[in-house]
This record gives sequence, C-alpha cells and structure tokens, in this order.
Amino acid sequence: MTSADEYLADVRRSMAGMDPRVREDILMELQSHLAEASAANGGNAAAAITQMGPPARVGRGYRDVYGYGRGFQFLFASIAGGLAILTAPVLMGTQEAATGIAFFVPNFLAIPALLVLVGWLLWVSVRAGSRAGLLAGIAAGLARVLVVLALLMTSAVITADGLAVLLVSSALLVLVGWLPGTAKQAWSRPGADL
Repeated sequence: MTSADEYLADVRRSMAGMDPRVREDILMELQSHLAEASAANGGNAAAAITQMGPPARVGRGYRDVYGYGRGFQFLFASIAGGLAILTAPVLMGTQEAATGIAFFVPNFLAIPALLVLVGWLLWVSVRAGSRAGLLAGIAAGLARVLVVLALLMTSAVITADGLAVLLVSSALLVLVGWLPGTAKQAWSRPGADL
C-alpha cells in the first residue's frame, strides 16, 4: 500500500457514519487530487499529502459538510424516541385506604430523563447536523405524545393544562433538535481546505 492509499484509508475511517456513496465519491476525488498534486510536485506524494492536511481533520470536515448517513440518523432518532418515553410527565393516582381520597405522586424520573434527552438532542444537532437533530427531535416529540395517548387508554389522570404543557414541551424538543445544528452551520465558515 502506498502512502497515498494509507492516507485515503485514514480519511475513510474519519468519515465513518457518512452515506457510503457520498464517502466513496469524495475519496475518488481526493485520490484524483492527490495524484495531480503529486505529479505537480515531481512525483512527491508526501508533499501532496502534507498539503492536504491531517487525514482525521479532512475526513471530519467532509462529514461535517455532508452529514451522517440515513442509518445513523435513524439510530439517533431511535435513541431520542427511547429517551423521550421516560420523559412523559405521568401522575400516578393512588387511593388512600383509610380516607378513600386519591392523591398523586409525580414521576420524578421524567425530569432527569428530560435533561438527558435535551443533552442528546443538542449533541446530535451539533455533531450530526440540523437534519439529524430535527429527525431526532421529531421522534422525541412524537414518542412523548404517543405515550400520553396510550396512557389515556388506562386510568391515568391527565389534565388539560398538563396536556398543553406536554404538547408545547414536545414541540420545543423538535426546536432543540433543529436549531443548534442550523446555528452552527450558519455561524461556521467553510474551511478553505475542503
């Protein structure tokens, strides 16, 4: 294996998670560019590789531009949906045996799970892009609504105010999934080396 092949293999590893077709097109372009740069330097492949920059930075730069493939986006959305199930604000009614009066105990798991979910959505949006973040946010919002709809079939107590808070907070999860990636893309400058 030549040093150019090793360099391209390192770039390929840094582009893990990208759509394979996009990744292979980029690698063919890089291979062609390396061959041209090497020929321009009198056959010096090492100089051409040095001009391109570190393979990890080049691969991550392309992944930042083109994003993750559909498989990874589905994985990110599935994790968000799974976490969202734990965030449904459920009030569980219990009967006091002596008085016959129902009282409600909040599910305290919902708040820490919601914080973890928001952190996950922020990470996905910033690292994988606004499209992946938006999909994860939609999956999270839908999962929360579906959990509450399922609870309506049971004896769970859901108030109109609680339902409104759930719907608004679920919509905000979609925004949390989409906005940071969009802001990062708008505020970052494209690298001159890509």
